[in-house]
Amino acid sequence: MDWLLRNLVSRALRRGRAGEPVWLAVALAAWLVRRARNAKAEVVWEGRVDPGQRLVVTTIDPGAGGGSDRG
Repeated sequence: MDWLLRNLVSRALRRGRAGEPVWLAVALAAWLVRRARNAKAEVVWEGRVDPGQRLVVTTIDPGAGGGSDRG
């Protein structure tokens, strides 16, 4: 599928630059689809939790001002 989209983007750009503006829109749409298909989620941590261990996951709100409300 990636090969097909890559070729479509290439050929559509070529035709679009040759004076057919519809092909520029086709190239943009195919490029966006290709980019979305190749987007990968970022892995922050990968590991193993053994029995007896624990993993604490917390999130920080960027708009909270950086204060901690742990007690």
